[in-house]
Amino acid sequence: MLESLWAEMPDRFRTIDLESNALDTDDLTAFLTDPRGPGFRIRFGQLPADMDREMAWCCWRIAELGGRVPVGVLRSLIRWLAATVEDHPELSGSLMRAAPREWERSIAAAYARRNGSLPGRFWQENVGSTLRRCYEILWAAYDQRPWWRREVWDPTLDPRIPLRPHEPLGNHAVYFQQLEPLWLRIAIQWYFKVSLETGQLTWSTVAGPQRTALQVFADWIAGHDPVPPPWLREDPAGIRAFMLDFLSHVRGLITQSGPNKGKPLSPQRVNTLVTCLETFYAFMTDHRETAAQVLDEAGWLRLGPYHAMLWRHGEKGRRTRVVRERRQEVIDDTAFSQIMSNVHLLGEPIEGGGLGDEQIMRILMLVARTGRRISEIRMLDREPLLPLDRLCGSTGPADADGAFVAKLRYQQTKIEQAPDTVLVDAEIVAIIDEQRRWADQHLGPRWAQGVTPKYLFLGHNMNRNADKPFPPSRINQTLAVFARRLDVRDSAGRLVDFNRTHRFRHTKATSLLNAGVPLHVVQRYMGHVSPTMTMEYAETLAETHQREFLRYHKVTADGRDLPVDTRDLYDMLELDKRTDRILPNGWCLLPPRQACDKGNACLTCDKFATDASFLPELKTQQHHTLQLIDERRQAFAARTGQEMSPDNVWLAGRTQEHDALGRIIDTLEQTGHRTDSDGRAVRGAGVAARTDALAAEHDEERRP
Repeated sequence: MLESLWAEMPDRFRTIDLESNALDTDDLTAFLTDPRGPGFRIRFGQLPADMDREMAWCCWRIAELGGRVPVGVLRSLIRWLAATVEDHPELSGSLMRAAPREWERSIAAAYARRNGSLPGRFWQENVGSTLRRCYEILWAAYDQRPWWRREVWDPTLDPRIPLRPHEPLGNHAVYFQQLEPLWLRIAIQWYFKVSLETGQLTWSTVAGPQRTALQVFADWIAGHDPVPPPWLREDPAGIRAFMLDFLSHVRGLITQSGPNKGKPLSPQRVNTLVTCLETFYAFMTDHRETAAQVLDEAGWLRLGPYHAMLWRHGEKGRRTRVVRERRQEVIDDTAFSQIMSNVHLLGEPIEGGGLGDEQIMRILMLVARTGRRISEIRMLDREPLLPLDRLCGSTGPADADGAFVAKLRYQQTKIEQAPDTVLVDAEIVAIIDEQRRWADQHLGPRWAQGVTPKYLFLGHNMNRNADKPFPPSRINQTLAVFARRLDVRDSAGRLVDFNRTHRFRHTKATSLLNAGVPLHVVQRYMGHVSPTMTMEYAETLAETHQREFLRYHKVTADGRDLPVDTRDLYDMLELDKRTDRILPNGWCLLPPRQACDKGNACLTCDKFATDASFLPELKTQQHHTLQLIDERRQAFAARTGQEMSPDNVWLAGRTQEHDALGRIIDTLEQTGHRTDSDGRAVRGAGVAARTDALAAEHDEERRP
């Protein structure tokens, strides 16, 4: 096998004594060296026969895959591999004679014997990472089994693994070594293989929830003595009891990372884990004859209908969307402005107080402006803009403020057949143009000659072929630091952890709904197939309105508590939105079927209610009323030579309104923004005279 690998190498690399002056100019970009140095030489011949060819082949293969070869680290690795083989002759012949961890321990021991101390951590990490990379490349080349039978699936090393054209986790490997027992591991690998090839699963799903869920089950059954067979138990009752035990086990697991670390798994997570297992067993039941033949395991033939449905309806818990205080997912205007006004710090040089990454700066700008998912922006094509078909006869400059000038095509990898374009303005086009220019200037020298970048935002390292998008881990880490540095707080004083970039998507959707954009338009803009998800943002909007409404005490014109439950009042007003009852300073509570005989005298009507949200309008109205009274009295005196008497009909009405406004404002300023502890609204100021008169009339009627 080594001979065939050696033969496929280009002549200039087919040597055990590689010198830089023998390589092409384009080849040299694959090697990490001191740019001020005269060149480099890598002497693979220090190693025993065959091992020297293996390491030379790995060096070429790293460069071919678009990686960068760390010359100094590789030299050190070759030197200490040779010293290790000298101490352990049984390891000579091939790098595959021992596992990477065994090589690392032996290399550290050889280093200590010759230097009197263990190597430093930095040295060990660099040499160890290069060793593991070479080992993985060789392992993939030597392993002639079908790709799905390999214990490690690495799409970067094996193009046979089915991937989508733009796979978010296409650079991630999936490891199966820890899956035990063996019958389960092989079955899971075959299940993943068939599901990937038929499109039932995507690589992101396999590398994420599916692999994790089945590992939980594997760890659980591996702890049984004896380990159960593929059919688990002999009878349906035994299988049911066995699966109920597993369900109890999953519900007792503790979250190991994230904000809920140390807490039990959420019902949503429990449902995901057990559903993945049930889906696997349903697949194996449906394909039991094929599985028994392909996997050479007759035990799969013993699966029956009771394996296809491991739990009864409702036992796994409901798979509901976590509508976790979605209002807290929306970034308010003040916090949003603070974030965007400081976004330049992401791109500023570190020595100047910034975080030194212009790509993350522009990624965040596009995420915030467009509401796209972070993966959709991170994986934009190099040329993501499409022309905008304009209406005939349209006028105005194409780059006018806020005008749409193009369509942005993004990678819709989450929802099949969902919209994948969105209208954008000239500012977004400028951000994209600047990113292209920056990439050509700063990353272009690292690319192989003649390479056309695949993505707009590109990874810095191991990307000579310019075919890897910007890594998500780096975005998360940088934005976490940025969020802590800004310490942005919302109106309630809560820290805005905008490093969870999905909050910008919530904010964009809610702002569109706030602006009155029709639901079906928001649905298409957000890339949703159905209005179900869009409605969640609409619910968030309604919830926000209701929360703001319930936040204040409600008062009438006499300054007393309104004897109506706040939520009932909110529902009533929402159900009865009529243009003839819209008031600038409060709400009209007159029933729909009754006619209003008050005209504009709302402030003297007991059907009037208001709260502190109208204070600015109420104070303005009070000032204007007093000003109107003064002007009218002055005009009356100038025309008649007499002062307007207090019993003047017009003056009495305006005075009553002014006094009502005073009582309303005093009451609201005393209660402030306080929320009722019992959930009831507070009645306000307005018609004390009428209320007292009604009470006196009622008492008069009750007298004998």
